[in-house]
Parts: sequence; structure tokens; C-alpha cells
Amino acid sequence: MTAVARLPVDVDFPIGVIRPVPRHPCKSLQFRCKTGCRLVVLTLLLIVTRTLTAAAECDDRKPYVDKEFVIVKSTPAFKEATRSAAQVAAELGVALNLRGLSSNLRTGLTASKEECARSELPYPCYVPRGRSDDGTYVSVEWSSTYDLVARGLYIVMIASGVPGSSETRRMLEAARRVYPAAYAKRATLYVGCRH
Repeated sequence: MTAVARLPVDVDFPIGVIRPVPRHPCKSLQFRCKTGCRLVVLTLLLIVTRTLTAAAECDDRKPYVDKEFVIVKSTPAFKEATRSAAQVAAELGVALNLRGLSSNLRTGLTASKEECARSELPYPCYVPRGRSDDGTYVSVEWSSTYDLVARGLYIVMIASGVPGSSETRRMLEAARRVYPAAYAKRATLYVGCRH
């Protein structure tokens, strides 16, 4: 017979409560996990929905359109171009709209950081004239965006619109009275999505 050692009855052992391992790791933090998981899922759904909506909007439009631009001057210096634009506006009696653009080494021209953020574009950003702002007004544009003149120049533009429109023809005639070298030129402009 083997002797079995027995422990005295008065010995206390710390006994912890043993809980079963939950199937879901967040079971003990049920409220926080449910809220956190829901926020993550909702955020992902919002991102996917917005991306699909933006892609659908982009696909609905033609990415390129033909435009006609009336140009008075081109120069490699931004300050000279803005001075010339102000002079042209005064002499022709046409509104000056520089659109708050400033020169930028990387993109030629750029909007302010705030305007880029509002347009959901990374800074620096330049949206060329002719996308949705046709009309008669004096502006300074970056030639590398257009197939109009040599690249890397600032151009003083006084009108933009559909090729052969009466508005661009009228502005070209008015400009040639004061600036004989003024000309109209057609170009294909990208008007697709920019994000």
C-alpha cells in the first residue's frame, strides 16, 4: 500500500476566480470595442463611398475639351506678366482677375495653400483657365499647361471659350487695335478629375 500524503486542512491557498476565455477578444471591453469597431467600419464605408462617387463623376465627363484663348503677351517673368495684365485690363476696359495665383518653381503658378486645401488638391496646385471659367477677363496663366506657346512662360490671356465663339473673336479684334501682336489660338485642355 502506498501512503498518500495529506495536507493539513487549515492551510489556506489563494484561489482565484477562473473565467472562461471569451470567444471575442473584446468581450470584456464589450462597449468600447463595439463602438470602436463601428467607427472603423463606418469610416471605411465613407471612404469607399466617396471614392466611388468621385470616380463615377470623373467617368461621366469627357477628360479633354477644345478651347480657344486670346493671348496678348508671353514672358518668362511673373512680375512683368502681372504688370502687363493690369495695363491690358486698364487699356481694354476688361476686368482683371489674377485669381490669387502666385509664381511657383515646381508648377509655374499656384493658388494659396488654403485654396488648394479647399479644392482638395495638394499644394502647390494650379488649375488652368478654361476648365469651367470661360469668358472675357484678363489673367496670367502658365504656358506649360497649354499647347499654345513655348513652355515655361507666363501668358497674359484676355478671353477663353469655345473655338470660333463670337466672344473670343470680338476680344481679339479689340486687343489688336492696341496690341497688334495679339492672337487667338486653339488648344486641347484637360478638364478631367484632379484628385
